[in-house]
Amino acid sequence: MPRVCFIVNPAAGHGRALKTWKRIEPLAASLGEYGVKVTERPRHGEDLAREAAREGYDRVVALGGDGTVNEVGNGVVGSGAALGTVPGGSSNDWMRTLGIPWSAEEATRIAFQGRVAKSDVGRIVGGRYFINIAGIGFDAEVTRRVNRYGPVFKMIGGKLPSLLAIAATLYRFGGVDVRADIDGQAQDIERVLLIAVGVAKYYGGGMMILPDAIIDDGLFDIIWGHHLTRMQLIKLVGKTYKGGHVGDPKVTITRGRRITVTSAEPVAYHLDGDVAGDLPVTIEVVPGALDIIVP
Repeated sequence: MPRVCFIVNPAAGHGRALKTWKRIEPLAASLGEYGVKVTERPRHGEDLAREAAREGYDRVVALGGDGTVNEVGNGVVGSGAALGTVPGGSSNDWMRTLGIPWSAEEATRIAFQGRVAKSDVGRIVGGRYFINIAGIGFDAEVTRRVNRYGPVFKMIGGKLPSLLAIAATLYRFGGVDVRADIDGQAQDIERVLLIAVGVAKYYGGGMMILPDAIIDDGLFDIIWGHHLTRMQLIKLVGKTYKGGHVGDPKVTITRGRRITVTSAEPVAYHLDGDVAGDLPVTIEVVPGALDIIVP
């Protein structure tokens, strides 16, 4: 039976993650050998996950939202330990792609008893990994607003925080001109609103932005929308929850291993919901770099 360490983010889900841990700890104790570490500051989860791997835990489980998954994933990538997740945050998009149940009890059983598979990850050249999706432009500005008003938005939970942030961003961001180089093929994109680059399907509280993404194919799925009016964008956002934006003439989807995006204007980008800086940025896929626990 594997040794499992839970990394609990007490701030995730407006305290829901910590309450979840208190509820599932007896179950964890009944399933096998386990440990627990509680984060105390931003990016502490990365340090704790790395520590858990050094201590010989076979599986390190993020109990929080996608931000916690990012931190724990950065800590275990390349360590030999496998990344698991139990839902406890305001947004749990990575687990949607993997098919992890919403029940914390079922997810805990999977943490002990699920199989280990391989997942690709993304990496900012010279910087951090991301486990799910990176975004450039509109979605990064939305993320910036969600994070800025985090205590209020996360208390609401679900899809509404992202929708409120989207509405606010609509009035301030109308698109920029960028140059995107994908695997050595450069193109200029006018009035791009967003570029999403990822290995998984969902972000933003359930938006299936990359519906055909495969976590272990060695490729990013890459999407961008351009020359969209505000009303067109609003309609597309509503469609993304079921992947209905695919095929729209103002939406382009492609695949690649490496993308560089530059712009003459300041444009933000995020990694798994954490705004990490402004363009330029180069992102590359690292195939099969992360062991993950799946049902």
